[in-house]
Amino acid sequence: MFSARLLVIGLGVALMVVASAEPILAQTARPLLVEGADAKVLKATVSGPEFAANTLFVGVEDPLCADAKRLRKDYQLDDVVNGEAGEFRKLLKLRHWVHSRWHIDNDQNFNGGVFEILERAKAGDGFNCSHAMKVQHAVMTAMGFVVRDLGVQCNTEEYPDGFHHGVNEVWSNEYAKWVLVDGEYDFHFERGGQPLSALEVHEAARSDGGRQLVKVQGPDRTAVPMKGLGFPFTSAIGYWWTSYHVRQNTFTQSQGNESRLVIFDNEAFRQTTWLRKRGDNVLRKHWAYDANAFVATRDRRQIEWTPGVCELQVRQRAPAELEVLVSTSTPNLKFTSVRLDGGDWRLLEGGKLIWKLKAGGNRLEVRTRNVLDVDGPIVTAVVMLGS
Repeated sequence: MFSARLLVIGLGVALMVVASAEPILAQTARPLLVEGADAKVLKATVSGPEFAANTLFVGVEDPLCADAKRLRKDYQLDDVVNGEAGEFRKLLKLRHWVHSRWHIDNDQNFNGGVFEILERAKAGDGFNCSHAMKVQHAVMTAMGFVVRDLGVQCNTEEYPDGFHHGVNEVWSNEYAKWVLVDGEYDFHFERGGQPLSALEVHEAARSDGGRQLVKVQGPDRTAVPMKGLGFPFTSAIGYWWTSYHVRQNTFTQSQGNESRLVIFDNEAFRQTTWLRKRGDNVLRKHWAYDANAFVATRDRRQIEWTPGVCELQVRQRAPAELEVLVSTSTPNLKFTSVRLDGGDWRLLEGGKLIWKLKAGGNRLEVRTRNVLDVDGPIVTAVVMLGS
């Protein structure tokens, strides 16, 4: 690790303007910290998504395990996304595939595994959100996505019969963010054409009931009414309460017993109480209060950590020469690659690069690739060196 670093000030650039349905990535250039920078380093900036480490969640799925390979092959998941070039479009096609496996039966209490659910669905059984969450988690894992499970609920003081609801979030490299995806009802929420995380929907629900959000359904992202099938838990106000399962490897390690829930320690959590109905149909405090199972954090970056994203630590080790350390929290990392000044991508060995600078502009790009050959977002450093 480097010691205290000097700040090399650089001018930011305007946020990239794109069509509403296209990704808006974190392209605004921000200052790049360089330890020991001399006077010839005139400006240093970095752009792309900011790195946030995984410090709260445990467990990593293995997309190369026998069950993941079986799921991908036996259910022809590659055919589901065949011909789709965009990663997010693939994600939506897979979500739609899960949604189309069975009819909704909220009274179904079957507690079997993914393959048993899918086989019973073939025979005509219906299933509910917990099954959709489980199957979608498995499908996304098998196809190389990083996915996690959530429990959400509307304000039961206003809607006392509102169901607790199980959904997933999937990390989108294309948008460089977590995106909420409801596999049971085949929808997500957007604002300005950009898909939202569960935390963003939660904050919107608490702010104004989510009136600025759009609910979109299916691979074509068709806008649908908030007060549709399953209301209120299928609307933005269904995220009045939002928690994240700490354990993230529920498909390939289905027998684990981790039961803690990460929750954002905001004013909503501190000033109100999460109530749920239990078997006797009486509203009581969520079980996690008495069990001390809530893992509360005020740092949203701990919740919205960044799979696939690289962090750069830079120091000057000689005139016109920088040492760059590259780190990442990418699950199932295959390798990290780098590219200098628009040249060819090459493997980064040992997580360290010696970057020889020339007078003028110098550009370094880094990205990750996982074991299923899914590339992470590009992080770009630019250094201006005086002559």
